Amino acid sequence: MYDCLQDSCSDFSFAVYDAVGRKRPLQGSLTATPLCADTTQPLQALIDFASQLGYDSQLDNRLLTIHDVGLMDALTINSRFGKELIISCDLRRETPVRF
Repeated sequence: MYDCLQDSCSDFSFAVYDAVGRKRPLQGSLTATPLCADTTQPLQALIDFASQLGYDSQLDNRLLTIHDVGLMDALTINSRFGKELIISCDLRRETPVRF
């Protein structure tokens, strides 16, 4: 960040580890819609798979949202269901910013 009054610059750094020393994971929500409009079977299969992994999911009309999914599970879901579903995922790392 640039401070024009002091003519100085400071960089942001991000805490990669939490207070206990564990690495902060990428997490977020994954959404899926059927590739073919006439079937919801792949969505039900994904709901079952996500439930086995321990995730909560929400089906609204033809849009499935899986909450708090991690990176590795998102990649696994995409690999397993990507041919039948349109999958979108927004993963972020919740980190405090320090100066």
